[in-house]
Amino acid sequence: DEAKYAASHLGQLMDRAVHSSAQLLQALCCMDLEKFTRGPEKPSLSSQLPMGFVVGLLAMLYNSFVFCYMPAAGIALNSPESLVFHAFVFLVLASFAQASRTDPGGIPNTAEWRDRSRPPTGTYEHKKHGEGPRWCRKSQAYKPDRAHFCRVLGRPVLRMDHHCPWLGNTIGWANHKYFYLFLAYTNAACALLGIGVLELLVHATLPALTTFLLVGTEALTFLLSTILVPFFLFHTWLIIRNMTTIEFCASFNKDSDETSGKTEGNPYDNGIYNNICSVLGSSPLVWWAPVGGPIGDGLHWPRLGMQHLPPCDEIDEEDPEAAHPSGFSEGFHDEEDSEEPMVHFERDEGLCSFFVWMDAEEFTDDLRVGCEVIVESVEDAALKVLAMCKGRKKRRKSAASVGSRSSIRVVPVVVGGGDRGNESGSSAETDRSREGGAFLGW
Repeated sequence: DEAKYAASHLGQLMDRAVHSSAQLLQALCCMDLEKFTRGPEKPSLSSQLPMGFVVGLLAMLYNSFVFCYMPAAGIALNSPESLVFHAFVFLVLASFAQASRTDPGGIPNTAEWRDRSRPPTGTYEHKKHGEGPRWCRKSQAYKPDRAHFCRVLGRPVLRMDHHCPWLGNTIGWANHKYFYLFLAYTNAACALLGIGVLELLVHATLPALTTFLLVGTEALTFLLSTILVPFFLFHTWLIIRNMTTIEFCASFNKDSDETSGKTEGNPYDNGIYNNICSVLGSSPLVWWAPVGGPIGDGLHWPRLGMQHLPPCDEIDEEDPEAAHPSGFSEGFHDEEDSEEPMVHFERDEGLCSFFVWMDAEEFTDDLRVGCEVIVESVEDAALKVLAMCKGRKKRRKSAASVGSRSSIRVVPVVVGGGDRGNESGSSAETDRSREGGAFLGW
């Protein structure tokens, strides 16, 4: 009996330890272990694979810096370059955790938004062929301005930008700052590592294995930078203009207002500083930190010339909310598509002159040309680096050959032996010196 009691007590202790470890793993790795359980309403494990892929890439970059680049470059762990890189890695992980764990924002469960008989006041968006505020049939609530239905979360999201499978979350009003900081610090870490590795490969002679690992690290950082830098610049422009990805896509749509001569720009553009504060927060001192949040409540948004606008703006019936991965949308019919309106921004001259194209075809052509220019620049840079390496190798070979020649010394050979040989050698030298002096006229 005592043995059985001890075994059961030991089993309970082990169960507690396993559950505690799982909770610690869930808190540190930003993983929702409940999503791995089976059930009709539980998503598949494949939805968590992109997040694991991102964590794996970050681990590869960190290991390449610490265990490959630092020993090859002779950098100490407490050196300024190492401290800056570790700071970037910490901020990347903190931003990643905040963006994936923070709820993007939803409609409050209050009578102001849930009672269909009493529409909320202060909303300015509705369907093009409808009247009054937008009503969501799936969530049974009125949708605030700039809120859209997310197929993945299954509910409306405040100021929805897009769904990001790499973070396992939808980017909206509450976590847009963390998503932007994640892009910024990832680009900074890749740039620091890529520049350091490139300088090391060009100016140092390394073993074959170390060179192979550093070349792979450089290729990885270059690939990530070519993908993330344009994406980061695009979201920087969106924040400056106080637009979302959905609203940017909607700005390409054309309706009958163009023929009527009505020209309205982005109604939510309140100046660069106010636009940045609406995403990164009111205090510039904490814009860089993955803490805090945006200003406001995500339900009401100040508009330009609000006193001159009608109660509601007409918006398109089409839903350009197709920012979700195809795996989530295949075989899933969303009735909300027919009801999901999108804000339509008319293109004014200022908007068209600042990064916005007239139509999608022009945008595609410019993107193709830009990719061709990037590829040509990369090829030119690779050829220059290869030429520098070859020239440096030739210089090393020539220096080695010159050094080998200068190291050769002429050793005089004494013929004969004993004192007689020395005397004959000295007399021969005096005779030759006399003949040379006579020849020179001495």
